Amino acid sequence: MLENFFFVALPYITLLLFVGGSLYRAFTGAKTAFRGKLDWSVRGDLMWTTRSSGFFGRASIGPAVLCLHWGFFILLIGHVAGFIGGATGMRDWVEFFRWVGMFGGILLLYGVTWAFVRRLSSAQLTAMSTREDLIVLLFLIAITAIGLYQSAVKLAFGASFDVGPWFAGIFTFQPDAALIAGAPLLVKTHMVLALTFFAYLPFTKLVHAFSYPFSYASRPPISVRSIVGLKH
Repeated sequence: MLENFFFVALPYITLLLFVGGSLYRAFTGAKTAFRGKLDWSVRGDLMWTTRSSGFFGRASIGPAVLCLHWGFFILLIGHVAGFIGGATGMRDWVEFFRWVGMFGGILLLYGVTWAFVRRLSSAQLTAMSTREDLIVLLFLIAITAIGLYQSAVKLAFGASFDVGPWFAGIFTFQPDAALIAGAPLLVKTHMVLALTFFAYLPFTKLVHAFSYPFSYASRPPISVRSIVGLKH
C-alpha cells in the first residue's frame, strides 16, 4: 500500500504541484497582495527572488554558491542520463550517471552544507533567514548525502535499471511500483525525499530558477560601480 502511494500516486502529486503550483504562483503572485489576480507582472514581485545572503560574508559564500548551482545543474544532467540509460538498458549512460552524479553530488553537498552553516553561524544571516530557507537547505543536504552514500559507498548505481523503467512509466501513465520493491531502503528514501522536495519547490524562493529564461536574459543591463570609482 505504501509503495503504491510513494511510487504511483506521489509522482503525479509532485507533477501537479510542481507545474501547477509554479504557474499559479507565477501568474497570481500567490505570496503577495496580488493573490488570485491573473497578472504576468506579479512574477517580478519581491517574493519571487533568492533573498540573497551574499551581502553578508560575500567572500566566504563565493565558492559555495558556485558549487551549489553547478552541482545542481550537473546532477540534473546526470540523472537524465541515468534515467534514459536505465530505461533503455544503455550501460554506458548509467556509468556516466554514476561518475558525473558523484562529482555533482560532492559539489552540491559542499555548497548547501556551507550555506546552511553560514545561516546558523552568522547573526545577520540568522536574523534574515526564514524557516523556509532552512527547510530547503536541509532537504538538499539529506537528498544529496543519501545519493552520494549510495553511489560512492554502497556502489548502488545499478538501481538505475529499475528506476529508469519506473520513471518512464510515469509519463506513459503506467508506473510500476513493483520495479522499486527490491531497491534498497536508502534508494527509496532518496526518491521519496526528491519527489517531496520538487512538490514543495514552487512554494519556496527556488522559483527564481524559472526567471532565468525569461526576465534574466532580457532584462536591461545593470550598471555596477566600485566604491573607489564613486569617490572620484
